[in-house]
Amino acid sequence: MVTKEEAEKFKEDFELDLFKETSAKTGFNTEELFVQAAKLLYNDYSKYEKKKKKDGSKVKLEEKPETKPVKKGCCN
Repeated sequence: MVTKEEAEKFKEDFELDLFKETSAKTGFNTEELFVQAAKLLYNDYSKYEKKKKKDGSKVKLEEKPETKPVKKGCCN
């Protein structure tokens, strides 16, 4: 069990975006917490994707030119 004050301090110390009182025992606020966390993650990911598109940061994949297998041994 953690006090509300301890949790708030932890949130501030680690610069976290979300704090919600919950109870694993009763299930109080657990669904709401997961929904809020999912929304935050989605929004952060959306911002990241938009920035990536704006910056033109793309990974370019190129095909390797065909190469002949190298024979090894006595009978080349």
